[in-house]
Amino acid sequence: MKALAIAALLGLLAWSNRDLIPLDYQFWKKSDSVVTVQNNSDQDIQNVGVVVWSTPHPLGTIPKGKSQILKLRRGADMTDVVVRFGYGPETIERHAGTLSEKTGYRMIIGVNFAGVVTSQMASPGQEVQ
Repeated sequence: MKALAIAALLGLLAWSNRDLIPLDYQFWKKSDSVVTVQNNSDQDIQNVGVVVWSTPHPLGTIPKGKSQILKLRRGADMTDVVVRFGYGPETIERHAGTLSEKTGYRMIIGVNFAGVVTSQMASPGQEVQ
């Protein structure tokens, strides 16, 4: 009985500190993140870059009607996502949203006419295309 109480106490201690456990040992959470940038505008967008997990990821040029998928290993429990691109002569930079466990670490960023940016958080089971 004493061993069972000690095991229960250790289990409770581990469960209460689960967010302090390093990412490499968090087998109960997803370790990947997916950000898709879709060009739904009337022209190619140039110098596309996405800042996620505090690191810039250049995607280059995305032709109109096409998309680029960025698959990354997540670096923490949550991060802001910023997209930057050239639309015609101007450079546009927008905060697209926040990736977290609640969003399944998946996001779809749409660049629409006139460089308007929309973002959609994919649900944890939804496939991002």
